[in-house]
Amino acid sequence: MSLGSWDPAAESAAYHLQIEPATLDRFIGYSRDDQLQQLDQLIEGDEAQILAGLMLIEHSAWLEAAQSRPDEDLVHLIRFFAVAENLPGWEAGDRSPVIPLAKVLRTRGARLDKAFLQWLRQVSNNRFLPYGPL
Repeated sequence: MSLGSWDPAAESAAYHLQIEPATLDRFIGYSRDDQLQQLDQLIEGDEAQILAGLMLIEHSAWLEAAQSRPDEDLVHLIRFFAVAENLPGWEAGDRSPVIPLAKVLRTRGARLDKAFLQWLRQVSNNRFLPYGPL
């Protein structure tokens, strides 16, 4: 485990971050290609600090961004963000993007199966995943 350095400019940029389709495609690729265990090597330094700002984006923005995505993409994004919360500075609690992404799937009638829910609990200590505070 390595300790990152704090860059105030990167932190400021994180607060102005928007959900970009290309970034989501990249995250989906990490999940699809089974690279989630290497996230600390794939996303590092200032980029990691900036992208951590995605964890602070309001759920309404995530709901909107998820609407045009197929179910398979949403599942990959849920996988990505569940593992990404283990990166330093990416902890999100009840603000996790996993929650609105799972909500979109639920409103579409797609259920997360038991094996997937068990996997979520293995990879994340966030007690709010996948459905938020109940």
